[in-house]
Amino acid sequence: MPTRPASAAIIRENNLSLVLRLIHASGSISRAEIIRRTGLSATTVSALANVLIESGFVREAGIGESSGGRRPILMEFNYQYRYALGIDMGASHATTVVMDLSGKVISHETQRCDVINEPELTFAVIKTLTAQALKQAQIEPDHLLGVGFTVPTPLGGEALDRLVTYYMPVWEGILPKPKIRALFPGLPVYLENDANAGAIGEKWWGSGQEFADLAYIKIGIGVGSGLVINHQIYRGESGTAGEIGHTTIEVDGRLCRCGNHGCMEAYVGGPGLLADAQAALQAAHRRADEMPGTVEDLVDAALQGDAVCRQVIQKAGRYLGTSIANLLNLVNPGLVILGGELVQAGELLMEPIHASIRERVMPIAAQQAAIVAGKLGNDAIAIGAATLVIQNAFEPTQLAKTLNGRQAAQVYS
Repeated sequence: MPTRPASAAIIRENNLSLVLRLIHASGSISRAEIIRRTGLSATTVSALANVLIESGFVREAGIGESSGGRRPILMEFNYQYRYALGIDMGASHATTVVMDLSGKVISHETQRCDVINEPELTFAVIKTLTAQALKQAQIEPDHLLGVGFTVPTPLGGEALDRLVTYYMPVWEGILPKPKIRALFPGLPVYLENDANAGAIGEKWWGSGQEFADLAYIKIGIGVGSGLVINHQIYRGESGTAGEIGHTTIEVDGRLCRCGNHGCMEAYVGGPGLLADAQAALQAAHRRADEMPGTVEDLVDAALQGDAVCRQVIQKAGRYLGTSIANLLNLVNPGLVILGGELVQAGELLMEPIHASIRERVMPIAAQQAAIVAGKLGNDAIAIGAATLVIQNAFEPTQLAKTLNGRQAAQVYS
């Protein structure tokens, strides 16, 4: 059956999105260069450029260099025209960032809270943090293009808008999107798994910008990964791809919170890591006040030379390296980015990771894959959440909603 041709309105909608994305990526560009790079007619580009200038997304920016004829008038993207709000709801914290459209974080707020067990308290904390972040950024909610929001669990349901709650059972039946929409009525809200958002953040603005295929591994209370294949997040059949923490590294190993035995997360995730540290320190007859209460405490002690804490982190690195080796053999990404508090251990963690990889990965994959700490640090997930807003704001249908009525009529009528 022949495919029906796209309507003129849809074509114009797609062309507007195409031109806006090109200007955003270029920073400044002439109409002639847009014509050359898109293949659109001069009349079409002129009409679209006028709409974008009127919208505020784009402005004229003076005269460019001549390539033989008249010097062109440049258009530049207005990266401060609107902003994106990113909310990272971790297992034990909430973080919010306000970001302009160039990826620059202009405000940041974070607070520890028991997200796993306290849903209503978590949303109260998020409400406070978002208000503080907007105040610090000196913007109002109507300056936002939207809100990106992450959760520390896989997403399920046909629309991937429901939490898979076997990690956090008290959240059963709670839909986070309506909760966030209630804080920001009228704004689009985008929901994502935290590790996927970390991968998006590092891919757009951090360590992964030059890579088509990468993995971002988030090490916290749990261990998850976001997989980027051919520049896109890979979700798998049911949306749960990337659960690297639940790959088996000890066949008859300890019980994991997922109900299985021997998962990597049970050894490298925060609770297992701290349990190992405390057991090792007790065996070494250390005082109670020397026991680390957090992963940061453990890392600090190790970096200050505590031999027992160093051994615990090195063992975790070997376990983590084994799971990364399996990932490299199976998916073969060009880059693996590590995020989370444990990564602050630096070479103390990285050296045993690399040792495990050398022992277990096909030589060509081991030689070509890079394993690095993320450039965005602990804010990668919140930045990735804000990036969801930018990704979606430039999509044709959402862009139509963002433009005001007069501007939309110029393009879509």
